[in-house]
Amino acid sequence: MLFKTSQIAITLALLVSGGIISCQSKTPEQIARVTELELIAAKEKAEVAEVKKFVDSTPNLYRVNWKVCSDGFLDQGNNGCKESRDVRAKGFPEAVLVWGPVQEVKFVTKRHFSHNMQSVGLFVKSKGCLKLGKPEGGEQFYKIHEFSLKKGSNLPNPSNAKIDKLSPEDKVQAIRVAIDNAENEIASLNNFGVSSSGFIPSAALQPCLTLEKWKNL
Repeated sequence: MLFKTSQIAITLALLVSGGIISCQSKTPEQIARVTELELIAAKEKAEVAEVKKFVDSTPNLYRVNWKVCSDGFLDQGNNGCKESRDVRAKGFPEAVLVWGPVQEVKFVTKRHFSHNMQSVGLFVKSKGCLKLGKPEGGEQFYKIHEFSLKKGSNLPNPSNAKIDKLSPEDKVQAIRVAIDNAENEIASLNNFGVSSSGFIPSAALQPCLTLEKWKNL
C-alpha cells in the first residue's frame, strides 16, 4: 500500500512548526507519533523511488477497449453488443492495459465443447499485460477478452478494438493501482486460498493468456 507523502509532510510540519510539539515540551506519546510519521514518510519516499524506477524501466502502456456487436451472441442484452469501459461498470468489463507497442489486433476462434457454440478471443500482439507484472518475454499475442458466439457466426472485425496510449502521468497512476491490487490479491490468496475477485483461480480464468495456451485449454 502506498502512503500519501504530501499529507504526511503537512502533518509533520503542523506538529513541529505549528506549536503542537515544541522543543521545550514533548510527551513520550508525541515523540512516538512524530517518529512514526517520519518512518512512514521515509517508507513512502522509498516506495515512490521504486515505482519511478519501475516506470522508467518499462515500455509505454496502452489501454485496449472493445465494442463487439453480433447477432451471434446467445445473450442479446445491451442491444447485442459487448463493450468495455476504461473503468469497470455494471454490465461493462474493464479495459485491459498492455505493454507496448501494440503491433496487431485480431479475433481468433477455437473449438468449443458445445455443439452450437464457438469461443472467440480478442488478442493483441504486445509485450504482455500490466496485471502480469513487468514484461519479461518477447512480443506475443495475448488474450484481452473472450466471447461466446453461435457456431458459424462471423468473426468480429479488428477495428472493433480501440487502442489508446497512456500518458506518462496515467502510466504512473495505473502502475500504482496495479501494485496495490497485486498486494491485495496476494494477501487474499495466502490467507483464504481465494482470489480477491471472489472466485477460485483456474487455468481458464487466467488473465492475458498467450494465444498458444488459450487454444490448448
